Amino acid sequence: MKLGYDLRSGLDRRLTAWKNWDDPSTGNLSWAMMLTSDPELVLWKGKVKYHRSGPWAGLGFSGAPLWRGTQLVLQNMINTTNEVYYSYTLIQGTSMITITLVNQTLNLRQRIVWVPQENTWKSFQSVPGDPCDVYNTCGPFGYCISNRSPNCECLEGFTPKSPQNWDTMDFSQGCVRSDPWSCKVKDKDGFRKISGLKLPDTTHSWVDGSMKLEDCGAKCMGDCSCTGYTTLNASDGSGCIIWFGDLLDLRVSDGGQDLYVRMAHS
Repeated sequence: MKLGYDLRSGLDRRLTAWKNWDDPSTGNLSWAMMLTSDPELVLWKGKVKYHRSGPWAGLGFSGAPLWRGTQLVLQNMINTTNEVYYSYTLIQGTSMITITLVNQTLNLRQRIVWVPQENTWKSFQSVPGDPCDVYNTCGPFGYCISNRSPNCECLEGFTPKSPQNWDTMDFSQGCVRSDPWSCKVKDKDGFRKISGLKLPDTTHSWVDGSMKLEDCGAKCMGDCSCTGYTTLNASDGSGCIIWFGDLLDLRVSDGGQDLYVRMAHS
């Protein structure tokens, strides 16, 4: 099955929840492809983003947990002028029944597997899986760490926009640069590499599949609205993706990537 768009016909293939277990009418929770420069999957509550997969990074989505133990499925992402979709297939030789569904009652997107010995379905994977999976928990230029309390921190080189709100666990305003920044001015402009992150929301981004990383950095540096960049395909280091404006919905992820964030750099 394909989850995503047929761009020729405009068909949007998405998963939409029932209203509840007894009412199969349409709920407000859906799992769908978001068409951006680097498409990603989004769990929507109505028209509000609730969880985001992170962009495709070559072998998987940058915000998705790495497989532990036996991998059950092979993931596939197709992005052409005709179609943009995600699909998965069971690994050859695997004897298992597995379903992906959207659960309105629990506000989750789940992968469940059938356990014949117990004659029941069991949840294998659920998102959001922790507070950091909820969209933009820590605000612009903030990032979330699931095993820390409080969960939110500012990226290195940034400080809370409202220290008073931050101290009361209100992270919605996020972070701002801690040092004065001047575009293209020596010692006042540069990049810092931050590793292991779910990449930012790609709504305001640009990609080039053939550009090398050093050229990607030069392009970002040449545009004063550019705030970060990285490789498009983490599996082979190819391509370029750059972001404009606030960097949103960052978290530490075991499937995360390097992100080069623009800030004052001496």
